[in-house]
Amino acid sequence: MPERPDGNGVIFTATGEAKYTALAVRAAASIRQHNPGLAIDLYTDRAQSPPGFDRVHVLDSPWARSRIDAMAASRFARTLMLDSDVMVLADIGDIFEVLERFDIALAHDQERNSVNAQRPWKTPLPNTFPQFNGGVIAVRHGEAVDRMLADWAAAVRDHATGRDQQVLREILWASDLRIATLPPEYNLMDIDLLRAWSPKKAAPRIVHQPKFHEEFDRFDKAPDPVAERIGRWTGARLAEMLAADRDLARRAEREPVLPETGAGAALRRLWRRLR
Repeated sequence: MPERPDGNGVIFTATGEAKYTALAVRAAASIRQHNPGLAIDLYTDRAQSPPGFDRVHVLDSPWARSRIDAMAASRFARTLMLDSDVMVLADIGDIFEVLERFDIALAHDQERNSVNAQRPWKTPLPNTFPQFNGGVIAVRHGEAVDRMLADWAAAVRDHATGRDQQVLREILWASDLRIATLPPEYNLMDIDLLRAWSPKKAAPRIVHQPKFHEEFDRFDKAPDPVAERIGRWTGARLAEMLAADRDLARRAEREPVLPETGAGAALRRLWRRLR
């Protein structure tokens, strides 16, 4: 078990194609923009020195779910593991705050009616305890959490499909770990929902988009991958939500920029967007 200083940090795992490292570099840059001073490490399958990371670690035996090994090896007392296909839009320090009380924090899988989400690993569980998404996971290291990570890795290696979320669901169900379920704005995968969101809803903190690697060439060339994905109109709504979010305003010690109301204000907003 590694020695872990009393600190917070983010880790990424990038193995295989070079595009995964490129995605992690861009994701790390988005963290630094909104969370200066937060340490960020990369776990990879070869010696390299990409920009934006405090340390780069070469994995001993990389495999399809090396992210579990990376979490187990993390040097941080409280670790946030992120998939490389994310963009951080705001302050995420409160994820570490919740780890002062809970052992693990993660968000529900948003496609809970899919075949994979409904297929059990060993034991059928009630639908009210659904799968969690494996792309945004925060843990407070300790004996119980480290044992869970070891059990998870071993079970996934033995699992016929190699899928880790089905296994994680049942391991967490059987454990005594204190689980904090993050709301969807901390792992927003269905980004098209933003078209229906308003500033009364909490603004997204982390956008998680498989399209960032599925259509890598398109998004790698985009100055702003999130804006490229959601378009100008929804991008303007996203900016309003971030400005109006009361918690983000409190953390930044500013007043929330609440949207104007009324028909005249709506026309003024439309004009500003079209200019």
